[in-house]
Amino acid sequence: MEIGIPGENGEPPAPRHGAGYVAKWLLAAVSTAPAYLLVQVLAPLVAGIALLTTDIDVLMLAATLASLALAVLWWLYLRPRSILRREEARPSRPARVVLLVCTLLALGMVLQVTISCALSLVLPLFPEVMDGYLELMELAGLSDEMSLATLVEVAVIAPIAEESLCRGVALEFSLRALCPGQRPSSRPEAPDARFWAANAIQALVFGVMHLNVVQGVYAFALGLLLGWVFRRTGRLRAAVLLHMAVNASSALMDPLGLLLDGLLVPAVVVGGLVTAALVWAVARLTDGSA
Repeated sequence: MEIGIPGENGEPPAPRHGAGYVAKWLLAAVSTAPAYLLVQVLAPLVAGIALLTTDIDVLMLAATLASLALAVLWWLYLRPRSILRREEARPSRPARVVLLVCTLLALGMVLQVTISCALSLVLPLFPEVMDGYLELMELAGLSDEMSLATLVEVAVIAPIAEESLCRGVALEFSLRALCPGQRPSSRPEAPDARFWAANAIQALVFGVMHLNVVQGVYAFALGLLLGWVFRRTGRLRAAVLLHMAVNASSALMDPLGLLLDGLLVPAVVVGGLVTAALVWAVARLTDGSA
């Protein structure tokens, strides 16, 4: 029997999936956060020089639009070869799609309330951390009643950009590192253990991007859930929708905070139970029979 040389006579070349291959893609995944943050720093400088302006609103808009463009265009370039994206979305039946949308919106609202109540319980135990967190929220325009521009940035632009970068680009690079034998064209199911390892990497990137411990901790947990939603549905837009629901619900926390004053512990317990039930509902709606 003749043994052909890989790459000759039409035979595919032998795959190279050694430590260097893994390190390359892991480095690419981790580098997404500094690349995103660097664009947010450079864009205002370029806009200020080009437009001869120091208007903070103009400079912040330049940073927002530049980071959005980077994340979306990067993901669109990778999307056709994505390991997680499915040819057939789950669920595929219109009625179940509507039900899934409603479930994701409800899940986002419940997550926001639960996280906010949990922070109200925990942060007073660490005054210095709480002061730094509240100062950061004030600088971001999230401590008082949000303006329309801030709401659009927080509830629309940020979710699109962050999902494209983290659940799109960073997760894809992490999967390429940990699933070197995958062929994106056939889109086989990524092994559970390797998916969750890759999912943890992108969630860590998502947490680090927030540049503070408090947001970093809950962003990491939320990132794991968002990555799972992308995997279950096969569409990044599902994760974007959930992220939008979480962020948009922050505008409701001032009036809800007054109603929940003195009921924080029950709110966290009930919120945790409802969150678990809604996650279970998402799993049922996105199973193979949907």
